[in-house]
Amino acid sequence: MLSTRGETYAKADLANSYLGPPKTPFDKDNKQGVVSFRNAENFLMHDVMLEYIRTQVASSLDHANLTYHEGPFGSTRLRTAMANHITTYFHPATPISPDHIIFANGLTSLSALCALSLTDPGDGILLGQPIYGSFNGDLRVPSSCQLIYTPFHDDDQFGPDAVARYEEAFLQARETGVTIRALLICNPHNPLGRCYPRETLEALLRFCQKYQIHLISDEVYALSVYGDDDSTDGFVSILSLDPVPLGVDPALIHVLYGMSKDFAASGLRLGCLISRNERFLQAVLSMSIATAVLEDRDFVESFLQKSRRLLRSQRDLAARALDEAGIPYAQGGIAGFFLWIDLSKCLDKAILTSQDGWAAELDLSRRLQQIGVEMSTGYAYHNEVPGWFRVLFSLDEESLKEGLSR
Repeated sequence: MLSTRGETYAKADLANSYLGPPKTPFDKDNKQGVVSFRNAENFLMHDVMLEYIRTQVASSLDHANLTYHEGPFGSTRLRTAMANHITTYFHPATPISPDHIIFANGLTSLSALCALSLTDPGDGILLGQPIYGSFNGDLRVPSSCQLIYTPFHDDDQFGPDAVARYEEAFLQARETGVTIRALLICNPHNPLGRCYPRETLEALLRFCQKYQIHLISDEVYALSVYGDDDSTDGFVSILSLDPVPLGVDPALIHVLYGMSKDFAASGLRLGCLISRNERFLQAVLSMSIATAVLEDRDFVESFLQKSRRLLRSQRDLAARALDEAGIPYAQGGIAGFFLWIDLSKCLDKAILTSQDGWAAELDLSRRLQQIGVEMSTGYAYHNEVPGWFRVLFSLDEESLKEGLSR
C-alpha cells in the first residue's frame, strides 16, 4: 500500500510520455524513423558542447569533485562561476554573490523544492496560459499545492495590463479559500518564445508586493534569444530590475536557471536557484563540467553566438515552411527552441461534434504520431483553446525539413 502522497505521485504518471515501444529516430541512415518535435533540447549545439567536454573538462576531474566537502548545494567554485556568468549576461541591478546561489539536479527538482518551501497543501501558485505543461508535475504533485491558471483572452500577457488578469485570478482564488503564495512566469516564455518587457516585469513586481506573494522567474532560455541577430536584445532578467525604488522587497524575487537549454546539456541535470532570501535558500537546501564551462568566457561567448545564429536560421526555416503551408503560428517569438502553431483547422469535425475540441486535438496528435511526427499538444500546455501544438525547430536541418514535410 502506498501513502496518500505516494498514490498522488503514481496517478500523475509523469513518465508516461517517455515510455511505450522504443522509437527509432529519423536520421540520414533511417529515413522512416520518427521526427520528434516534443522535447525542447538544443540538438544544434550537441557536437560543440560534447567536443568541449571531451577536450577541456574530462582531464581536469579529481577526487574533490566526488565529495560533499563544500556542501550538497554546489561547490564554491561552481557557485562563483555561475555568479560571474549571471553578472555578465543577466546584468543584475545589484551584485549576485555565490551565497545567493544553490544548485540541485535540474530545474525539475528546484521547482519542486520551491513549491514545497513556499506553499502548504491547498495553497496556490499563479501561472499564465499557455505555459510549460510539466509545471503540473514539478509543482503540484510533490507539494499538493494548487496551480491557478490565468486566462488572458484578448489581452497581451506580456503587456502591463496583464496584471489585471492575474489580480482577477488572485481575488477569485481567495474568495474560494485558496491562499496564493507565488506567481511563476517563464521569461523567455515556453511555449510562446516571447520575452517580458521591463515595464511588465515592474508591474508584476508591484503586484506581488501588493499581495505579499513571491515572484519566481524561470529564465532557463535566457541566452537562447535569437532575435534578428546575435544580440540578446529583448530579454530582460528580473534580476536587472532594482526592486528598492519600486518599493518591492528583494526577498520576494527568485530566479531559476540551468545548463540544460542555453548550453545544450539537458542530460547533465544541473540547475540553480538565485535568491537574496536567506531563509528561502536555507529551506530549499554534477558539477565540474558546468564550472569549467562557465569559467571559460571565450568558449561561452563563441558557443552562444553560434547557438543564436543556428536557432535563428532554423526558426526562419520552420516559419517559411509554415507560411507556405498556410499554418498560423503565434507571432513575436524571439527565444527558445519552438513555435506555437495552430492546427485547429485539421481537427476532425466529427469528433468536434460528438465529443469536444480536446478529444479532437488528442486524435490529431495520434494521427501525427502514426506518420512519425511527435509534438506537444495545447492541452499539455494548458492552452485556452484546443488545436494548438508546440513544434521544435532546434533539430538538425534534415530532420526539421522531414518533420515539417510530413
